Amino acid sequence: MSSFPETEIRVDAERGARVAQDDRAHVFHSWSAQALITPLPIAGASGSHFWDFEGTRYLDFSSQLVNVNIGYQHPKLVAAIQEAAARQCTIAPSFADESRSEAARLIAERAPGDLDKVFFTNGGAEANDHADGAPAHRPPEGARDLPQLPRRHRGFHHGDR
Repeated sequence: MSSFPETEIRVDAERGARVAQDDRAHVFHSWSAQALITPLPIAGASGSHFWDFEGTRYLDFSSQLVNVNIGYQHPKLVAAIQEAAARQCTIAPSFADESRSEAARLIAERAPGDLDKVFFTNGGAEANDHADGAPAHRPPEGARDLPQLPRRHRGFHHGDR
């Protein structure tokens, strides 16, 4: 028996066309040659399936970039997000937050050796800049005098598992 509620798939080709049109007009997709892609408009998802606006249902073997491996719309995850959002939607990084502090402690307890600090970030560029100790809006001291070399990704790579 599935822990996911049954979800009705509604066909709405007009809405799907609008989603596709708005996406092409206003969304810049990372890691893609923009003119060469045609993103599939997704109408909904539940468990290990997602579907488009035409009503075609897909079995997702990749967990949408491996970030929803417990399944789409898992009731416990949805409830936890709703509870957290009702308590406090956003908090600036410069403040201590109960949820973030607890998550960091739980991660540190499972990390090997003396790794006991966690850095939470919203994006790769921000993570790289903080790893360098330099804010994203200005180069580090003396950097203007150095030849500009490409920056390397200093975070986790999928191949590093």
